[in-house]
Amino acid sequence: MLFWRIGKLTSPSYSSPIKTDHAKVISTIDVRMLTILPLLIAIATLASGCLGNPGNAVSYTPTTPSGPTGGLAVQAVLAKGIGQTQEMGRVTATLTRGSHVIEHDLNIDHANMIASGTIPSVMIGTWELRVDVFSPQDELLYAGVTSIVVEEGRTTAAEVTLTTAPGELVVQLDLTEFAGHELIKGKLVFGTGTKPDLVKEFIRDQDYAATAVIKDLPPRTHDLKVEIYRNTYHSYNCIYEGPWQTVAIDPGKTTNLSWSPALGLVEVIGKIDLPPPSPTEINAIVDAESILITWASVTPPEDDLRGYRIYAQSDVYQGFELVAELPKTATAYYYQPRVDLGDGPLHFEFAVSSIDIGGHESARSPSVTVHWLGLDNF
Repeated sequence: MLFWRIGKLTSPSYSSPIKTDHAKVISTIDVRMLTILPLLIAIATLASGCLGNPGNAVSYTPTTPSGPTGGLAVQAVLAKGIGQTQEMGRVTATLTRGSHVIEHDLNIDHANMIASGTIPSVMIGTWELRVDVFSPQDELLYAGVTSIVVEEGRTTAAEVTLTTAPGELVVQLDLTEFAGHELIKGKLVFGTGTKPDLVKEFIRDQDYAATAVIKDLPPRTHDLKVEIYRNTYHSYNCIYEGPWQTVAIDPGKTTNLSWSPALGLVEVIGKIDLPPPSPTEINAIVDAESILITWASVTPPEDDLRGYRIYAQSDVYQGFELVAELPKTATAYYYQPRVDLGDGPLHFEFAVSSIDIGGHESARSPSVTVHWLGLDNF
């Protein structure tokens, strides 16, 4: 059989006796204040010589220990600031190993700010110890987790520092605006730095919605944006990147957020800029040294005429060549055949186009044919 008696577990500033028969104090530890509201946890294990010998194989069920066990004494010294800033409802100590969970409510001495209690019949081995502080409304305020090893016949001590309890964020996303895409997925991006603090991925369901749950968020204001992708998370498949927004996470609470894409209105004003009309009344007059080309002036609908372009062709196998660009005031042009074209006779084709300020060129006018005999024939 296992007999123990709780004696005195001390803290840096004061001590408090815990009176229980058939128990013996094994250890005392001191956890220094590392945060604004820490807990100091004292942990001791008691081994039972009646329940097995060291080295025996250990097996157990979540309800009935079947191997060597020990007792666990816990004393939590609470920082006095906790009671001044937030009212406490209960403090619990929870041991977890696999599916085996042992939870124990600690007794709170509000006068001395001490929470203490004992957990008997703890199987030897490694356990996770969690201490939680709740409000009177049973909201989690502070929490701390550590790993302890319960050994038969030996004393184990560990430190736990409580920090403000994390919160949870549940985001309901309305994705109906992206119903035209077969596969839609997205990311919740936390943090505006070059490397995000956290990225949570989600996929649209059949109702064009999605739910993203983010647990264990530090209680503070977070920067958040939503990115929507089609098919894959490659940057070229990103079809929406939302603006940054903020969300405040409260300690130990769940924050619900509804999200839909931010939509705007784009007003498109189109201006039709028609090309100018083609010049008409094209004539060509041949004299001894040149060919005079004339045409009638044109007036574009927008009254934005810039000038005219003159095209000439002397060989059907070479096409038309731009030979001059004239201002809008011109209605005639003297074309001087090149000397290298020979003495003639030659056949020329001439056409004229108009161009506006915007650079739009009209179709060329109907061409006019000129038979030029050459300079020596005049």
